[in-house]
Amino acid sequence: MTLDKVLEIANECVYNDNIPTEGLTLKYIIDKKAHEKLDKELFFKTNNNNPNFKHNEVIEINIAGITFIFEQS
Repeated sequence: MTLDKVLEIANECVYNDNIPTEGLTLKYIIDKKAHEKLDKELFFKTNNNNPNFKHNEVIEINIAGITFIFEQS
């Protein structure tokens, strides 16, 4: 799972009238390697000046009112 894929999913939900997005939460359980890679990608895209990455067990982000939760398997 990459940030680009998460954004693609968010766009599909927002622009598809058949998917009600109010209160929508999507939870993914992904393998440890993919989870850490996504966590690093999000960290370095949002904390450009902070080099102190610390891996989170749970990643939760909100895009266009949709909550994405990522846990590692």
